[in-house]
Amino acid sequence: MKNVIIHKVVTFVFTEEQLRGYWNRQKQQIPFESLTYEQLMTLAETMLQNSSHSQLEQHILNHGWRTKEETEGFVLAEDESREDIHIEVIDTEKTGQKSTKLFIDRLLQIQCQNCSFSFYIRNVNVDTSHLKCPNCSSTDLT
Repeated sequence: MKNVIIHKVVTFVFTEEQLRGYWNRQKQQIPFESLTYEQLMTLAETMLQNSSHSQLEQHILNHGWRTKEETEGFVLAEDESREDIHIEVIDTEKTGQKSTKLFIDRLLQIQCQNCSFSFYIRNVNVDTSHLKCPNCSSTDLT
């Protein structure tokens, strides 16, 4: 069997209306309007984890009807405490920064000056003086 594996960074958009509907289906005692930004992020992450593949399709940016405009606005809160996920609450009615922080931003790109091979490491604060190029073993890295 010859499987093809494609690793790609995916952006999921959970609109306020979708989160409200999910919250109401859970029959929660607390009104949706009283949720903090942190609770909204947790709710979206729970929704992500409990959605089927077909349900997730409606949340994927540039897939179906999710557009770039839904990721632009004023960032109200964000959680970047984990390496593999970045979560933001944005107000699309206010102008601000674009939602562009991705997992790949937390990687350090290193390029070999000898063979031009590029590779990435997770620790952006690592001392690279002891590293060798995985391609040619050169220590001339930038």
